[in-house]
Amino acid sequence: MKATIIGGGIIGLSSAWFLAEDGWEVTVLEKGDLSDNCSFGNMGYLSPSHFVPLAQPGVVSKGIWWMFDMKSPFYVRPSLSPDLIRWGLKFVMASTHAHVERSARPLTELLLFSKELTAEWQRSGRMSFDYTDHGCVMYYQTVAYEKEERENARKAVDLGLQVEVLDREQAQVLEPDMRPDVRGGVLFKDDAHIHPNSLMRQLPALLEQRGVRIIRNAEVTGFSKEKKTIQTVHYQTDAGEQHISGSDLVVLAAGSWSPQVARMAGERIALMPGKGYSMTFDTDRQRMRLPGILLEAKVALTPWQKQLRIGSTMEIGAINDRILFPRVQGILEAVPRFLPGMMDDPAFRQLADLTSLQQHLREKVWFGFRPVSADGMPYIGFAPKTNNLMIATGHAMLGLSLGAGTGKLVAEMAAGKETSVGVERFRCER
Repeated sequence: MKATIIGGGIIGLSSAWFLAEDGWEVTVLEKGDLSDNCSFGNMGYLSPSHFVPLAQPGVVSKGIWWMFDMKSPFYVRPSLSPDLIRWGLKFVMASTHAHVERSARPLTELLLFSKELTAEWQRSGRMSFDYTDHGCVMYYQTVAYEKEERENARKAVDLGLQVEVLDREQAQVLEPDMRPDVRGGVLFKDDAHIHPNSLMRQLPALLEQRGVRIIRNAEVTGFSKEKKTIQTVHYQTDAGEQHISGSDLVVLAAGSWSPQVARMAGERIALMPGKGYSMTFDTDRQRMRLPGILLEAKVALTPWQKQLRIGSTMEIGAINDRILFPRVQGILEAVPRFLPGMMDDPAFRQLADLTSLQQHLREKVWFGFRPVSADGMPYIGFAPKTNNLMIATGHAMLGLSLGAGTGKLVAEMAAGKETSVGVERFRCER
């Protein structure tokens, strides 16, 4: 059996891994060179705590206010794009309590399943990517966010997750070097984190050792279809127009580029790019004990032994390479407000100055595009109009968290097997 995968991010490579494990002959087409896609610069979280989809009550009203603040964590670029308008209307309609209630359990099950598969990769000895299973803390400074996060903690317990609610003193004991200036926090004990750059460097090499063919700098340009089946995948490389024929399965895992590719096959996906920023700083030692999210600012921090990554924002709009420096400034300003001890590290004392030094920031700032579906849930399943096309995209900020699990589901569905977790909430025609 022959499979062609479009996209070499964590979803595409995970799908290649499990399909190859099942005996498929696999080719991966990647439009870049696999050196710096969206899976590299993320926060490295494996997050069962993120069981609430992005489309949820309150996010629309907050988003309207945030649109007028260039430093806000969520921003929609105003546009008359029909795709954005359609996506926005569906997003508004999906942002309900009923949608959250229907989605939380299947999303939790997939998050836990995917986390365990990722841990198995580390335990196998075939890969090493600093897997650390100590949890993640959600910090809050205001009564409103405390109420909201305590409610999330209650829901998490109902879903079978382990949580601990922290008061101010307990939060400060947990991170004594950071001296958190917060009302408290919630420790989600099932969360883990890895070093994503290490994983994304190792996966392609291991796949190629197992016989998977990875074609870099290959941009898909179209499909030849017959009787609702893709017969040929056409793609462009530096060597000119190329094609692959006879694929029993085509997996579309092209992240934020998926809608354009899907249209070539006669399919439509309600998905928009969500730009996110991150900055990675070298430190003299590991300053933070656990990853943390600063809730009011929507800023995330991931500590490794001698590095710290800070990331945030969801900027919905057309794909572009422009860095909005006020948004970067908003990220940096939030950190010392929540964690004043961070400024004790020489790497961060200069942050106040860095915010006005755009050239220096340009060298530090990484950005990538998260594929955001119209209801905040990933698409995983066969396409409605194309028999041999499977879609695996729309994971938003949970690409790494859901990567291994999605790849396993792709392989199971391709083989016609019963899936390890339920997939009804992820079907493409929902």
